[in-house]
Amino acid sequence: MNKNLPLHFWLFIFSFICLAFQLETQQLSEKVKKLNEEFNQSVKSNNSLLASQLSIQLADTYIEMEQINNAEKFYKNAIVYAEKSKDKNAIAIAYEKEGDFLLPNISFAKKVKNYQKAHQLFQDTQNDLGTASSSKKLAKVFFEAKQYQNMLPYSEKLLKDTLRFKLSSFEQLSHCKAVIVANMKLAKLEEVKKYLDYWKGISKQGLNSKEYNPDTDFEEETLKKEFDENLSKTSKEIQQLVYQEQAFINASSDALKKIEKNTKKDLTELEQKEVEARWQKDIISKQQEIVKLEEEKNQQLYLGIIASLIAVGISIIALIGRQLANRKLAKKNAEIQEQKAIIEAEKKKAETLLLNILPKEVAEELKEKGFAEPRYYETVTVLFTDFKGFTQVAEKLQPQEIVEMLNFFFQKFDEIAAKHNLEKIKTIGDAYMCAGGIPNGNSTNPIDTVKAGLEMQEFMRQWNLERLVKGELTFELRLGINTGSLVAGVIGRNKFAYDIWGDTVNLASRMESSGEVGKVNISGATYEWVRDQFDCIYRGKVAAKHKGEVDMYFVEKEKG
Repeated sequence: MNKNLPLHFWLFIFSFICLAFQLETQQLSEKVKKLNEEFNQSVKSNNSLLASQLSIQLADTYIEMEQINNAEKFYKNAIVYAEKSKDKNAIAIAYEKEGDFLLPNISFAKKVKNYQKAHQLFQDTQNDLGTASSSKKLAKVFFEAKQYQNMLPYSEKLLKDTLRFKLSSFEQLSHCKAVIVANMKLAKLEEVKKYLDYWKGISKQGLNSKEYNPDTDFEEETLKKEFDENLSKTSKEIQQLVYQEQAFINASSDALKKIEKNTKKDLTELEQKEVEARWQKDIISKQQEIVKLEEEKNQQLYLGIIASLIAVGISIIALIGRQLANRKLAKKNAEIQEQKAIIEAEKKKAETLLLNILPKEVAEELKEKGFAEPRYYETVTVLFTDFKGFTQVAEKLQPQEIVEMLNFFFQKFDEIAAKHNLEKIKTIGDAYMCAGGIPNGNSTNPIDTVKAGLEMQEFMRQWNLERLVKGELTFELRLGINTGSLVAGVIGRNKFAYDIWGDTVNLASRMESSGEVGKVNISGATYEWVRDQFDCIYRGKVAAKHKGEVDMYFVEKEKG
């Protein structure tokens, strides 16, 4: 049993760690859900500043969850909404945060551009802390890329006004060292000497400025001891730099003297080139010595890092387990989101297609029940249109031209029908049918339908005038309207179609065929509904096919 005890113990520890990871993942997921809700609410309420701030929080959280694509998306969102808010500080923060996220070896140019944009905006708003933050980051990224000429202005500006930018002694030493190294690489000897003196001045101050956090668990003496140890170690490096700098200055001075002396002797071009070559060799030798010094220092740093890694070995193993779990979860979430998006897109397509075929209310009933029951309506107004002599006109056109022409007319009729709350029923050849008062009943449908009829005829009149001026073919429209009761619904199992039936529909068709081009012909039943709204001309009783003589009226215009 004793032999198995250590294994059980480690299995328990492993299970505990997995449980902790799962709990942390769940907490992060809940945090993301809450932040997304707040973000969507801020977008709806047009609070762009809050939307930018929440985007940054979401991006930071997705970084914790290792969902890099989502993090990238929300850092970009932060910039978009910050720019909408026109708050320069918010815009600067958003650009700086995206710059932090970008990898220098992949997106170096964009990273620099983001920091420079943030730096300029912080300067415009006189935000000293923001300016200092962006300056530090620009100095660091240029230094790591060995672009010393670009790095120097930012570090030098920070060192020039340390109080304004609130630089600690530690930060001053760091930037001073970077400036010294950069100037040595660029062979600026006077600048090297200047900043070596600056370095010594800062080093002598020690912790006299009390730049430590009194709320930490460390005592002042401990901090001072650590600083003194670091200073002692750094002093050796300073001494080496001073020695190297002096040697470099001496070598440079000797080389310059030789050049000056030889120039006076009227050297040949070949001899001058030899002197210049020796000068270049001295510079290269100096630079190689500096690189060697840096390598020795880095080697010591690597040894310290290895010791630290050994001390936290268990934490690293736990972190790897967490990363693997997060990657697996992230992959699964991505697959689910992708499938969900595909399903939603297909569902949206199906619903859009269904709404193009059926009224919304009927479509909803069909989705819920699997069928839609026909309904009886007491008062519905039906409108029919037909083009006079269309067959003869169509003989002069190509089939494609006919279809394009009808599509043009019927699209316009669809717009007019929708404007006046009418439901399009169908088209048959060159005939068009719509109705008011379905699928939702109302008492205004006779007036709505007559208004739509007048607008359709006015559209045709204007269109024909333009065609006549150009000497092109025209189309003349008959239009009839009738009001009464009918039944509406969906029939069949395949290729659903919403349709209407009843004598009201038949008589509306007769109103169209018995009418005249350019006129709105209505039945006596419709006239009784609209007589107070429109000026109408009584036509008398007109013979209608299979209906005998029927009272008919031409609608002239709406009463003023």
